Amino acid sequence: MENKIAHVAIATENLEDAKSFFELISGNKASKVHEVSSQKVNTSFIKIGETNFELLEPIGDDTPITKFLSKAGGGIHHICIETSNFDELIKQIKSTGVRTLGEPSIGAMDKRVIFFHPKDTFNVLIELEEA
Repeated sequence: MENKIAHVAIATENLEDAKSFFELISGNKASKVHEVSSQKVNTSFIKIGETNFELLEPIGDDTPITKFLSKAGGGIHHICIETSNFDELIKQIKSTGVRTLGEPSIGAMDKRVIFFHPKDTFNVLIELEEA
């Protein structure tokens, strides 16, 4: 089983400004803005080389992204790893003592996702996405 980076997520207070900047530096067009109600964000993806970047803008004042923006001011929010072994890998990771942040849900690409607690993953918020 070989997993891959699905995307690197960047939190921003202004999705349109972020889209314009990343379109300029990549030479590519960002995807249409998509609301992910389960995560309380608007999101857009843009490909730079072989890597996808997910731009995140909070929907509302009481969201994980709003909290992140108030603490960090924006920037890299999480790294998403895609796997074809989703359920088994969750079990394996949890067996090492790593905590999840909730249960699997449907993410921005209409795939099942789950997040792992950054205190257990070397201060990096990791999202696992089903291939």
